This record gives sequence, structure tokens and C-alpha cells, in this order.
Amino acid sequence: MENMQYAEELIREFLVFRGFTNTLQAFEMELGTDIGKSFQVDKILDLIFSVYIPKFHAEKLVGLLSFFKQCFSSSTEIALIATLLKLEVSILRYYVVYALQSGRKDKVVEFFGMNGNDLLQRSTEWTPWFGMA
Repeated sequence: MENMQYAEELIREFLVFRGFTNTLQAFEMELGTDIGKSFQVDKILDLIFSVYIPKFHAEKLVGLLSFFKQCFSSSTEIALIATLLKLEVSILRYYVVYALQSGRKDKVVEFFGMNGNDLLQRSTEWTPWFGMA
């Protein structure tokens, strides 16, 4: 928890130094609502399934999932890491299916264009999914 407080102070210092006063106010407001104290699953799921996927923010979605992998990569819980990787694959596949069902094939092509090489390097089970693009 001490590291979290130190990180928050660094963020405040950076925002003040750069003159990002509106961002600082938003940061302070969100810290006050207890969002910054722990992972809140409901808010994370809402962000993924109510914002990132319906608005086709693939880059933000991939970034968020990468952040979680980075957070838990030092964990000694092999089952936790394996579950997280399966969850990532499922969410990314859901994004592709949602885009196709919404008639946004362009977003599927864009998604595979940005992430295709990485997905294929990690697993060959993505190969059939490229046929959808």
C-alpha cells in the first residue's frame, strides 16, 4: 500500500509540473471515490463490455489486458496466470464476434492488422480466426 501512495504522489507531482490541472482534479475525484484502492471487478467489466467492445476500442482493450498480464506475471500461481491467458483469449474473440455481428468487418481487419502477428506468435489456435477478416 505504501508503494501505491508513493505512485499517487508521483502522478500528482507530474500533473502539477506539466500544468494538467483539469486532469489533476479528475484524478483526485476518482481517488476519492475509492477506485484507486483496489481492482474493482464490476468497474473493469463495465469498462470492457460497455465501453471498449461496443465502441470498438481494440487498442485500449488489448492494452488493458496486457496491463493485467503484467500485474500478475510475477505471481507464482501458475493456475492464475493460465486462467488470465484464457480469459484474454476469450475477451479478444468476443470482440471479433461482436464486431462481425455489428457489421463492422473493418474493425475486425483493423484488429488483426494491429494484433495479428502477436496473436499468431502466442498460439496457432488463432489461425482459423483470420479467415473471418
